[in-house]
Amino acid sequence: MGGPTMLIVDVEADWAGSERRAIHAVLPPLLELLARADASATFFVVADLVEEVRPLLAPGGRHEVGSHSLTHARLRRADPLRVRTEVAASKDRLEAAGYVVSGFRSPFGAAPPTLLTELAHAGYRYDASRGPAVPFGRGRGFGAVESNHGVAQLTTGVLRDRVTPASMTWMRMATPWGRWWWPRAARSLSCHLHDFLPDSRGWTSLPTPLRRLHARGAGAPAWRLLEHVLTRPKARFVTCSDYLDLSGFGPSCTSS
Repeated sequence: MGGPTMLIVDVEADWAGSERRAIHAVLPPLLELLARADASATFFVVADLVEEVRPLLAPGGRHEVGSHSLTHARLRRADPLRVRTEVAASKDRLEAAGYVVSGFRSPFGAAPPTLLTELAHAGYRYDASRGPAVPFGRGRGFGAVESNHGVAQLTTGVLRDRVTPASMTWMRMATPWGRWWWPRAARSLSCHLHDFLPDSRGWTSLPTPLRRLHARGAGAPAWRLLEHVLTRPKARFVTCSDYLDLSGFGPSCTSS
């Protein structure tokens, strides 16, 4: 198994709804599991939720906190002023809570055309929005790519079949075969806190049959999958910033 693996955790309301059970029910045991596995993660936090997150995920620890926007708005078609607010105000609010914020990750993996410009203006080091959201989706691959805006772009990876996103959502939906989908040389694993909630209702905006499919494997199966990949021989899970450092990208990226 070669190289480090980025561990990405999106911290947002449950299943694109308004409930926040996962912050309190999942985050504490997740931190305990990561400590036992000697793993580090980047938690991309919706800044509007920071008052609930901070008592559980203290600044200055082994894990990194990045921005997942201010309100978890869909940014791809948002007007430029809204994008700027979601990018800059979220960083300000998270840093006011004591976090050092270097990275951004767009909600729903939908990056607007002006994103990199706004990230550069706001002082971000990297963007972690690139990568497929569905099998055969855009942006398949992995690695760090330096953009001409001076912001490093991290592209999330794929599973063993090379077409399916390397995310807990897709792995748990394949229960009980999800663990065999994990590649030998994974570059990233992305999760949502609500992946680990029992009695899940699935993504609330989906039709009922798809929502049931989307909820498949949530809770205990997802916990078993995560423990499996974290404890594999030679596994090394790191934050996005650490991944950039190990990939040869300095603390500040210059334009290409």
